[in-house]
Amino acid sequence: MSIEVIQTVVEVMSAILILIAFELLNRKHLQGYSFMAIGQLLAAVVCVVTSLWFLAFMHLVNCLLMVRGYLKWRTHSM
Repeated sequence: MSIEVIQTVVEVMSAILILIAFELLNRKHLQGYSFMAIGQLLAAVVCVVTSLWFLAFMHLVNCLLMVRGYLKWRTHSM
């Protein structure tokens, strides 16, 4: 398999995870944060592979914000 096929599969998986996360966050589910973090991390990897450094940095920052939101919401709900 070529790198383009793998990159496309990861890109599609990332987009699907981000869409699922938005729906879960709209319904106020805690799992939305973890889905979004994984999707953003995959998107950052794709951006690094394609040398889109600023976009990769922004996806990584968003991933960290989702982890922070997850931890904040989890401790708040306990």
